[in-house]
Amino acid sequence: MENNRCWQLPATNHGISSALCIVSDVEHCSHQPGNPVARLQALLAGQSQPAVLESLFPEVRSLAYLSAGGRSPQRADWLAARVLVFALKHLELASQELALMDAVNLRLQQLSRKLALDCPLLRSFALFCGARPWRTHGHGEQLLSLATSPVVQSLALRRQLAAHLARLQQALAQLA
Repeated sequence: MENNRCWQLPATNHGISSALCIVSDVEHCSHQPGNPVARLQALLAGQSQPAVLESLFPEVRSLAYLSAGGRSPQRADWLAARVLVFALKHLELASQELALMDAVNLRLQQLSRKLALDCPLLRSFALFCGARPWRTHGHGEQLLSLATSPVVQSLALRRQLAAHLARLQQALAQLA
């Protein structure tokens, strides 16, 4: 696996590669007291990457629980679900999370079998220092421009990923 901090990849047939900040509000906010809106605003202050809200992509929660197989989803389950929903090819991980790369790819293989879909594995990761609760940074082929708010950004990305999300929803419906 490569470990390349700069993700400026050449344009592909599907659009220009871009970085994405996924606010993990489903994984973290539901367990935290206080004002999640204030925490979200503080988190996104000065954000230069497009930021989307995980809560507007319910497929993430469904896939995290499917990945967990009846237990409470762990970090690798949530990350695998995000990789699949947002069609990420790369993740940014903390230095203490390196072991997660293999765990996420294992979860993606398991989801691929369960859903009878081709779930590409992560190709690489980048390291950062410190903690980043509430957010995941990834890289995929989405072509995004910075929107005025995470809600607007999320709705635009949902429209862009509509065909991909429909395939995921169909595969999930077949399991029910």
